Amino acid sequence: MSDAKKRSEQHLIDADGERLLGSRLPRHWVLRPYRPDYGLDFTVEVFRNPSDSTKAHATYETLGEHFFIQLKTAQLTNSKPLQLYGRGNVEKSPEVLNENDLVGQMETIRTSLDTSELVTIERMGVAVPVLLVVADLTAERCYFCCLNDYIDKILIPRHDDYTAKETRTIHVPIVNEIGDPVIGLTALRWYAKRAKLYAAFQRFTYQEAELNYAREGSEFLPMARYFASRIVNYDFWDDTEMWPLISYYGSKVRHFLQTGKPGLMRSDPPSATSFDTNLSEELRLFEILELWRILAVLPRNYEDVCREWFLPTALGYAASYPT
Repeated sequence: MSDAKKRSEQHLIDADGERLLGSRLPRHWVLRPYRPDYGLDFTVEVFRNPSDSTKAHATYETLGEHFFIQLKTAQLTNSKPLQLYGRGNVEKSPEVLNENDLVGQMETIRTSLDTSELVTIERMGVAVPVLLVVADLTAERCYFCCLNDYIDKILIPRHDDYTAKETRTIHVPIVNEIGDPVIGLTALRWYAKRAKLYAAFQRFTYQEAELNYAREGSEFLPMARYFASRIVNYDFWDDTEMWPLISYYGSKVRHFLQTGKPGLMRSDPPSATSFDTNLSEELRLFEILELWRILAVLPRNYEDVCREWFLPTALGYAASYPT
């Protein structure tokens, strides 16, 4: 008889890697195969923890947050130290490492990816992150790195044309471990919120520009109140402890709706004899504009700093991990 179809050892390794990945994610999150596979293996949908998960019939609410995963599985991985040197802002100029400024070193796993896979991810943009996950079956651990950010913050600034080679080596920090409650879970939740944050950033910049146009007119205050009512119910204001600025400015939006003032400035009430109504109102308008100016700056902070979090760069090393 002719031989039947066979299942290779690599197929078994891949299946073991998928099971390991599923076991490391929170049990109430949903891991879905992404088929047909053109470099993206899974999508993950994030669900909120219930207020009391000890109840027999606890339910979990979807947050509408997602990210992709490209999974690479190995029986055993080897990590090596990667030295991290200071450099300038790679959004403004190509990478120039300062080899006199050794910031630290990280243990990383080297993984080779086809450049065609990286180009596909670059074409997707950055609104929905794609995480490269390396599953180590022997250690029973899964390590991750955001490929969208790796391309933008490392490959493009470092190479004149990163597509000139058929493959590129990706350094995956072993400290980025799925299942770790401090770094791993925090990072995954942070990446999953990216599409929400990008949409909010677009609205902040639009609102800030419109308020500046209207600042001298009678429509300014009604417009500001309406704008605040549109953004106050974003569910990320109090669910982004990894970037406390978000929660802080969310509280100022709520304060403005409740009192008419954002509460950014501290001042004692002037005495009745020295009270200047026009000056007080001018300061209030300035404070409202300042709130939206700061909201509109958040996208720049996010691009310059936050997108290097959890990457094997000097800034990522300094800003992402407990000291």
